Amino acid sequence: MLRRCTLLITGHLVRQHAALEAARESTHGLQLLTPAHLAARLASGFLTPIPTESLQSAVHAVLSDPTIDLGDMAPLRDLPGMVRAVTATLQRAWVAGIDLGARAATSTEPRLATIHRLEQAVQCRLPPAQLRPADLVERALGRLAHAPKVLGPITVQGVPDLDPVWRPLLLKLADVVPVTWQLGHSEPPAWLQATAITIEPRPRHTPAITRVSCANPRHEALEALRWARGLLASGAARPEDIAIAAPATGDWDVHLGAMAADANLPLAFVHGRPALATRDGQAAAALAEVLINGLGQGRVRRVLSLVRGMTAATEALPADWHRILPADAPLLKAEQWAAVIAEPRKWPDGHDFGPVLRELIKLLDGGIADAAAIGTRLLAGRALAIWQKALRDGPAAALDVTLTTVRVADDTDPTTNLVWCSAADAAAAPRAYVRLLGLTSRGWPRTQSEDPLLPTHIIDSADLNPVPVPERDRRDYRTLLKATSRQLVLSRSRRDAEGRQTGVSALLRESGVGEAQELYLRREAVPAHAASEADRLLARPAEFAQAPRARSARTCWQDWHKPELTAHDGLVRADHPVLLRALAGRFSASRLRRLSRDPLGFVWQYALGWKAPEEVEEPLVLDPRAFGNLTHRVLELALASLEAKVGFARTPPAGIEAAVMAAAREAGEEFELGLPVPPRLIWLRTLIDARTQALTALGWQEPPLPGQASWGEVPFGGTDDGTYPDGHWPWDIRAPVAIPGTGLTIGGVIDRLDLSGDRTRARVTDYKTGKVPKKEIQVDGGQELQRCLYASAVQVLLGGRVNVEARLLYPRDDGLLLTLADPPATLERIAHYLQAARDQVAAGRAVIGPDSGERLDNELSFALPGNAKEIYLLAKLPLASAALAPLPELWDLP
Repeated sequence: MLRRCTLLITGHLVRQHAALEAARESTHGLQLLTPAHLAARLASGFLTPIPTESLQSAVHAVLSDPTIDLGDMAPLRDLPGMVRAVTATLQRAWVAGIDLGARAATSTEPRLATIHRLEQAVQCRLPPAQLRPADLVERALGRLAHAPKVLGPITVQGVPDLDPVWRPLLLKLADVVPVTWQLGHSEPPAWLQATAITIEPRPRHTPAITRVSCANPRHEALEALRWARGLLASGAARPEDIAIAAPATGDWDVHLGAMAADANLPLAFVHGRPALATRDGQAAAALAEVLINGLGQGRVRRVLSLVRGMTAATEALPADWHRILPADAPLLKAEQWAAVIAEPRKWPDGHDFGPVLRELIKLLDGGIADAAAIGTRLLAGRALAIWQKALRDGPAAALDVTLTTVRVADDTDPTTNLVWCSAADAAAAPRAYVRLLGLTSRGWPRTQSEDPLLPTHIIDSADLNPVPVPERDRRDYRTLLKATSRQLVLSRSRRDAEGRQTGVSALLRESGVGEAQELYLRREAVPAHAASEADRLLARPAEFAQAPRARSARTCWQDWHKPELTAHDGLVRADHPVLLRALAGRFSASRLRRLSRDPLGFVWQYALGWKAPEEVEEPLVLDPRAFGNLTHRVLELALASLEAKVGFARTPPAGIEAAVMAAAREAGEEFELGLPVPPRLIWLRTLIDARTQALTALGWQEPPLPGQASWGEVPFGGTDDGTYPDGHWPWDIRAPVAIPGTGLTIGGVIDRLDLSGDRTRARVTDYKTGKVPKKEIQVDGGQELQRCLYASAVQVLLGGRVNVEARLLYPRDDGLLLTLADPPATLERIAHYLQAARDQVAAGRAVIGPDSGERLDNELSFALPGNAKEIYLLAKLPLASAALAPLPELWDLP
């Protein structure tokens, strides 16, 4: 015959250990019940205590109901954390045995009446089978006669004290069934004296106690894992013998989670892991980021990669769906996504998932107002549970805050692995080796704070919290001193996470441990047992120095500081295939400038393919390069519009202004679709600036050429990639163009070309939207090569009899037009320098030049050594100049 018995427990860790022990001993008929479930079991098989999730849902529904009078709490209705605060207040009052209705009837405090109304409204929204603790106790007391068969003998294990609401029930049960309280190592509470309950104390242990101090909480976490690794490596302990604990775990959760994963140590978080440390939590966070901050390519790609396949809404989306997106487009608006999706293309694998993606973008564009419905459509399982819990804890607009408070159950089994838990859990289920963290004056014992909704002047804290937090911390500490059987390490941090100095916990002095010598642990000290491979290498420089990466880094650092050019300065073997590939083909003016003034940067950009990532978030202002592109686009569109009508040269100023206005609108719309733009007001101001410069450039007063025709953004030199379709260009855009006397071919795009009707005169204009120079320039040390190169290209493509005028036009402020006096002579003067630059790189001398410093337009300067301008460039540039001769002569040209 099955003999039923009951083990009364609290806490997840005690339950797991009790279940494991029962399984090992083949115990049958054992019920593992908390006090609430014990009362519900005796009261009726169909009654249950109120789960926290159900209570939070009911509280959320009540707070969302505007018809519920919240009195002075009405302004707090929608604040983040209000649901959690009301839930905690109700639970605290219920387990303390406080009758809120009776208190409200006899009190003049309006807050009590408000809390009671909240309680009644919450109860109306709960299932009938879910009862408050006091109601469960009342019904259970009416069925005490059934206790011998329903419960059998009762053993209380790992419970230092009972909440007041459960005490009458346990005392009455002791009259009808045997009740044994395995008190552990704490003192029996006063209410147990002279009762029928049998108290069984456990034997006291005397562990070896060690005091240590660490630099900060992160260092504490690292030392705890080093200690655990040492115990396991030495064979002194098994994983299930080790516990790491603190009164409140929040300061160490992130550190221990990351470090344990790096150390490959299975560490069970008894209190649950932060939801954001899991993939499901990251899926919820990614969705919240899109709904709060709006669409964006990066945000949408992240959320869809995490939720793909969770629900039917994303099942048809392939894994590589993002291949259809332009790499640098921010896609901040639904219209921009619609335009990209609508573009004709060959879909990956022939599957047109455009309608699915369009529907998903429409869903994500719904914003935070539809957060609940959107979460249901895109999330499932634990991710949806996290999402819904965060929505219960606060308004949807605060999801980025409430998600950080959500915890999920840890899948790591605490009965067979190391555990990280609260001090209360560690005291309830003691282990042989325990390390206590946070023994500072502010951390242990913790201070008691008032209930935020029922402060002391409304209900005495002694009634609402019969065992205050400081007393619970002291009790747990004293229990662990007696219950730990082998080793107890008491750890504290000398400074908190913000760098403030901390004191020693008073518990150390109260227990007499404060007299023991404290071991001062330094962060840079070599540990006896490293927690992980990275920790081992960091602690053992000699071992790390033998690693290939370390040897390479050390050699690089030494080479940077040698008074000679080395391989780490850009010297490579001559005729390297990668270099020869980069030196083949067409050279644009900017590519030639990089080659002649920054050979190392040329190799990085054109041989290795390095480039700085494009900004995908909304910038505050456009950078100079983006503003220049915008202005050039306005000029191109306006010139094409004018030329298509009566011709640019024959258009009056009013017509030019109207064309520029229309072109600015069109260019602005194109930029908004393809690139990140500043906030609206700043963006409008930027468009006005671009429009002003375009109007200055096109309205420049100069006589037109006879029968003038004009083109904007004119390609030349073998452009055949389809970017510029065949059209009414003045020449064959596929024809190659070479620099006379060299083996270099050039190509590019001329900003504006004005050509006379008889094709004997041409004007080449290159727009510069930057600062107006203060002096006349020719090639400016090789920085301005466009005029002579473009003039030569025009002469080659139109025939030698054409007279070409090459100019730089600065439309900023009042504008400035700089005309190159003799383009053929200038090109002849610099041609051998350009050839020399090509030959130097081919010979393997790809070293720094004058443009290798921290120029605004040099996005690759980050790859140079730190503080390169003040140290590296000063030491190496003279050596590079000597190696690159005769290029320094080019750098000195006006």
